[in-house]
Amino acid sequence: MEENTGAETGAFQPVNIPVQMFCAVDRTGVITSLQFRFELSGHRVELIKIERTLSRDEKNYVGIRERQYICSAVMEGARRLLELRLDVESQRWRIFQFLS
Repeated sequence: MEENTGAETGAFQPVNIPVQMFCAVDRTGVITSLQFRFELSGHRVELIKIERTLSRDEKNYVGIRERQYICSAVMEGARRLLELRLDVESQRWRIFQFLS
């Protein structure tokens, strides 16, 4: 698993945290994120279940195509809103930012 920016689950300040995503794809190609995991300092792995995907969108920044997912998940006992992004070319997922 890739190393993250060193975020502890209590802080959640850094952005662009690489994650391993577990998702389902329907027959029309729509991706539904189910859960993800990421590595904390000390090589501890945190598994987070996604409650709902609130929106999906395509982004194109300076030639980099990404799919944006706004999701809600329970992290450390609190419901959080976060923006996940999928780099279309590399097929890598990351937490882009925490919205709440």
